[in-house]
Amino acid sequence: MDLKLLEYIVAIADYGNITRAAQALYITQSGLNQQLIRLEKELDTQLFYRTKRSLHPTQAGKIYIENAREILRIQRNTYLQLHDINNSISGELSFGLSWEHGINMFVEIFPEFVKRYPGINVRLYERRVNEQQEMLQSGRLDLAFIMLTEKDKVDLEYIHLCDEEFILGVPRSHPIAQRYAAPPGEPLTTIDLQEFKGEKFSFMFSSSTQRSAIDPLFREAGFAPDVIFETSMNYALAKMVCAGLCCTIMPQDYAINDENGAWFRLSSRPKWEWVIAYSGKLHLNDSVRYLISLAQRYAYGRELQWFN
Repeated sequence: MDLKLLEYIVAIADYGNITRAAQALYITQSGLNQQLIRLEKELDTQLFYRTKRSLHPTQAGKIYIENAREILRIQRNTYLQLHDINNSISGELSFGLSWEHGINMFVEIFPEFVKRYPGINVRLYERRVNEQQEMLQSGRLDLAFIMLTEKDKVDLEYIHLCDEEFILGVPRSHPIAQRYAAPPGEPLTTIDLQEFKGEKFSFMFSSSTQRSAIDPLFREAGFAPDVIFETSMNYALAKMVCAGLCCTIMPQDYAINDENGAWFRLSSRPKWEWVIAYSGKLHLNDSVRYLISLAQRYAYGRELQWFN
């Protein structure tokens, strides 16, 4: 049985599109399409209904994909368990990272991980939260370091790392900031979001998990923000605030200690959770547990800095 082919078919099902699946797999579109055609010919069965823009599994396709996912999970767990029995320090681990937060965490913990497990090949995937969760469910990812709220969770296992608040960023020149903002380095003042009705805001892109936590705050405050800019980088939002261009709401880990920006805690104390996510069917061997422990230690250290 060609396990690589199983990965190809699962990826096509996950992305619903040959082009996107090929990009994720780092192969050519024509090559992936030929693999699918060859398999359907071999099985004498159509696995996907095709339209100009997407592919949808047939009934036979659903059966094939479901079993392909299970076979891939069994393969991963088999290797992990064999490594445990043989006290092996070699193997492969796929690790998903969230935008910005993820790489910051990984560069801090990876040097220690590789000292203990130099033979473990860690493959990194920087993806949106929903994509990482889909990859975990399909068996294409072992672990994921993500930030989310309770309503974003799906049928996976989640190890709590810490809670991170969303805070309000305002130019220091703003009248409210001049009057109420704490000096840089001091504990943040708490304020009501309604005080900023009519102000210009910039946020993370609208389909992000971050926005799913932020947008309800304005509904609760009774007004719609005037959004002038959306981005994929919290660092950009912080820079815009310090440049006096707008206000924002963002995770506190990205607040810049700059005299031109002022930061407030919101009275509703919104937050999201940092977690390590994985499929309940994943075998947590020693190397996986060690990586998780390093992530827990990193999150604890960040928490101490936020509140000191």
